[in-house]
Amino acid sequence: MSKKILVVDDEKDIIEIISMYLEREDYISIGANDGVEALEKIINEKPDLVVLDIMMPKLDGHSLNIKLKKNPDTKDIPVIVMTGKGHLREIITAREDVTIVDYLEKPFQMNELLEKIKNVFEKKNE
Repeated sequence: MSKKILVVDDEKDIIEIISMYLEREDYISIGANDGVEALEKIINEKPDLVVLDIMMPKLDGHSLNIKLKKNPDTKDIPVIVMTGKGHLREIITAREDVTIVDYLEKPFQMNELLEKIKNVFEKKNE
């Protein structure tokens, strides 16, 4: 069965590009444009992984992670965080108290993201 991945970014083009690559790798891709929409989709769709931008409107990535961690139904969903250069400190701080399993600095190569996703699912199966 294909793994379901939620891609969250306030730039629709980024969601579309990442989704295209994920679908080529036989993943099911769902998109959300902000943290509020993402939270709703996480609860309703129950993705196997979330690829999440930190800097977003309405509900930023860090706040969304905290909500996921506090909810027993979502606390075990792994998260890969994407962020622009210069925001690494926020990710390191966030990793200490949420389920962030990895991160990418924008811009990144798609093969980097795909490798990180593959590693997450391999570790989950161990």
